[in-house]
Amino acid sequence: MPSRNSFFYHKNLLACFLACLIAVSSLFFLVPPPQQTEIDWQEYSLPHIHRDMEQGKVILISAMASWDLSSACFESWYSRDPAMLQFLRTHPVACYRIDLASLSEEQFQAWRGYFDSLSPLGVVLLVQTPEDDAVMETIEADVDQLSPRNLISRLEKLLARRNTKTGAGV
Repeated sequence: MPSRNSFFYHKNLLACFLACLIAVSSLFFLVPPPQQTEIDWQEYSLPHIHRDMEQGKVILISAMASWDLSSACFESWYSRDPAMLQFLRTHPVACYRIDLASLSEEQFQAWRGYFDSLSPLGVVLLVQTPEDDAVMETIEADVDQLSPRNLISRLEKLLARRNTKTGAGV
């Protein structure tokens, strides 16, 4: 027959175990999930971009080069901005990244044709209009142009022009 002290010891041990289990499990309900701290970039893919445009999304493509420190700094600046992240969470925008250093010379020259300057670094914005036209804007790697506020403003203008007839939304 177990002693009376052993019974209270096991009872207290069980109570402590249950209290710890409840405390740990309540953390899952009380602690908010971690917030996104950077844009969730997708690898550049023309089929995916076309699909997203047909779904009524605006496309943001970061054209950076791993050999260019300034383009990486610009991208890091706007891709970690809280206002930019909040905007992207609440609007139908698909974000892609292309590293121009990984392109062949022929592909690089074709990409360069999107920009007015010699340096094809920056951001490309795309949207499909209700008339099934594609509208493209390029923003060169520049402190004022790639500010989160300017990017949000440009994205808002394109969102107003997007094709919503497919029924796709946020």
